[in-house]
Amino acid sequence: MKGTLVRRERIWGTGLIVVGIVLLGVVFFAAFAIVSDPGGYYDRWVPAEDIAGPEASFDWASSGLAVEFTDTSEIGDAAIERWVWDFGGGAESSNPNPSHRFSASESTVTLEVVDTDGFSSRAEATLELEPGVTDSGEGALGLSDLADNVVDTVERSTKGGLVVVLVIGLFVVLTMVGGRFISQGVRILRPLPDRINVKLRPKELELAVAEATSDGEEAAETTHTPVTLPADGQIETAEERVEAGV
Repeated sequence: MKGTLVRRERIWGTGLIVVGIVLLGVVFFAAFAIVSDPGGYYDRWVPAEDIAGPEASFDWASSGLAVEFTDTSEIGDAAIERWVWDFGGGAESSNPNPSHRFSASESTVTLEVVDTDGFSSRAEATLELEPGVTDSGEGALGLSDLADNVVDTVERSTKGGLVVVLVIGLFVVLTMVGGRFISQGVRILRPLPDRINVKLRPKELELAVAEATSDGEEAAETTHTPVTLPADGQIETAEERVEAGV
């Protein structure tokens, strides 16, 4: 019966150690994989938007007050089906690559592109033109689109931060559990010697110290100084020494 109990304890302790080692191994290999390719894991945990819209942009080249525009917008998941150019002063165009002659030397041009999924993007540029002078430039994303991109980036970063914190917390918990399993298994296989814990109240502790002190004093009082006997075996008293003049 005792042998069976010991065998069960050994199996149980060995099993705990094995489980703990497996947990620590999983944490180690997962952490190593994340460190090897953090960007890939981040994109997997926090994917970007499922549907990407277009990103408007254009180039322009002027000769005096006449300007030619070229659409350079990036296509998202769907093709662009509509271009809306606004040259100011009520002049517009739906041509992807239009041309326009301005009457003012400084004008603001905007381009809005819309894809087949209904997503849109807007770019703009300010042109400073002079008669007889050639120039060129490009249109960049408008403020509204930039603000939307910033909001999307912040939201994705926030989600990514929460995911990272959760993953780190999971690793810490698994590490603690694995270490606990291993220590418990070792304790079962190699149990610690039994210990007896005695708790004394303050008053009982004072009495114990007092008794120990009194016992020590009694022992000191009962200690005798050894006496050396003279060669003839006789001990002289104090009175005999006085009479002898010693």
